[in-house]
Amino acid sequence: MIFALALIAVLQSAPAVDRLETLTLTDDRACTSDGAWCVGLTKDTGDDGEPIVRPILRAAGALPPQADRGGAAAVEYFQPWTGLVRLPDGGVLAGVKVETSSMYSGGGGQATELRLYRLDANGDAGETPVLAVPIRAELTIRACFSEDDMTQRAGACHDEYGFEATLTATGEAAAMPVLDYVTTATAYPRGSSRSEDSLEKPPLKPADLVTVRDPKCSYSRRFTFDAAAGEYRPDSKLPDCSDYTVP
Repeated sequence: MIFALALIAVLQSAPAVDRLETLTLTDDRACTSDGAWCVGLTKDTGDDGEPIVRPILRAAGALPPQADRGGAAAVEYFQPWTGLVRLPDGGVLAGVKVETSSMYSGGGGQATELRLYRLDANGDAGETPVLAVPIRAELTIRACFSEDDMTQRAGACHDEYGFEATLTATGEAAAMPVLDYVTTATAYPRGSSRSEDSLEKPPLKPADLVTVRDPKCSYSRRFTFDAAAGEYRPDSKLPDCSDYTVP
């Protein structure tokens, strides 16, 4: 009895095993450590004329020629994700990183979304991603337009926003993995907000010239696979963090 209780305690306290395999990105493909298998990209055109880019898994020497990875108006760029999760049915989870950028007067930004697909045992992806989440963003927005503005802003003439996210895969090898998603969002200087005019706020002080973590958009969620829906669902709704993730 004591042994059984001790065994249960050990199993409950054992750390979750990360099922995510790291790939090495070289040019237009991401390959396993032994170089035997690589994730590349296939590109089609949707009914609306927009590109649809999906991952494909093949033996290293069997990948088809890779298509142009640029998107509409050259503001989108597609790249294989450097992660891979092997599934019990012989398939894998593989992803596409979609990088978008935008430039405007006095600033600009770029953001990366991860689109995760379920690939079958032949290495071909389904029609739609099973998960799509932002994983990185950087934004810089001009905030000074005169010397008075510079004084009010204590010389900090740009608002800066940052967003970083990690994704890990855990769970039994005989099942679809559980995905843990953890984000951190920051803003500089203190009190910056894309939805408010900073020049209508009180003047900044030297103590405000710091990078501050946004608690609303710094969060963690656990995604589990919904077989009926064919996609991953979070344990609770994700907050709207478009101020950080949309350039």
